[in-house]
Amino acid sequence: MKATTLLPRLSKTLSTPPVPISIPIYPRPKNPTLKSQTFVSSSTLNPLQTLTASRILPYPSSVLYNLITDIPSYPTFLPFCASATISSTSQADPTHHKRWPRTADLRIGWGAYNESFRSRIYCLPYHTLEACAGSAQTSIPSSQLPHYPDSNTPEADKNTQQQQPSRQQLFTSLLTRWTLSEFPFKPLPSDGRSPQEGAAETNPSHPRTEVSLVIEAQFASAVYSALSQAAAPKVAGMMIEAFEKRARELLGKGHGVEGAGHEENKGRPVSSGGVVGEEGARSWNESH
Repeated sequence: MKATTLLPRLSKTLSTPPVPISIPIYPRPKNPTLKSQTFVSSSTLNPLQTLTASRILPYPSSVLYNLITDIPSYPTFLPFCASATISSTSQADPTHHKRWPRTADLRIGWGAYNESFRSRIYCLPYHTLEACAGSAQTSIPSSQLPHYPDSNTPEADKNTQQQQPSRQQLFTSLLTRWTLSEFPFKPLPSDGRSPQEGAAETNPSHPRTEVSLVIEAQFASAVYSALSQAAAPKVAGMMIEAFEKRARELLGKGHGVEGAGHEENKGRPVSSGGVVGEEGARSWNESH
């Protein structure tokens, strides 16, 4: 085909107007709804772990409380505690006129982990001791802690919390609570009668104490939290078992079911190096 024949056809094609294309345009909504996004909070990845353990020990609550407040002795018997020192004390409490630990510097060693931190100590004399680190707060009402005038205030946290190194911390929150409750025990009379039938002179009530330990810990990372899942539940039991052994070593057998240890407990020191240990020893001796 000759080129002269194609020219009219090409000219006709170019002169034809284009066919319009219809594209629907939808109106834009006035209040567009954004698709919600789900964020996983750090508390979900690192949940607060609560560990508990308890024992009934054959000793008065006063001498056991003195063992608990003897913080410098912790490394000698508590597992994972590498060092412990009292850095400040409270004002004298209005009932017993004693000064109690207010802050303590502790170092915990657990496998490859080693953490040094400062705890804020709150003592409700002869009943409760709480050690708070990180964001943990005491559960004892401030009305019961007149010897800690700045308890549960931002100023207290600012003044007593130790600055941590720049490295990753092991805990973001750690609370340890020791609670003592009297648990009277009355052994059966030797003649086989019931305790109600036995005379008080021949069947005296022996002091026993229920010791409860609660640990509330929140780890700084999900990795630490996951690694602790297997070992952490055993920690509270290990600690209170170590405390029971410590009491037996320093106080003797006490008033067990067999009634053993009454005379052998006399003269035993309650603690070594504690701020209230010697007084606790005197209290034990005077009560016997």
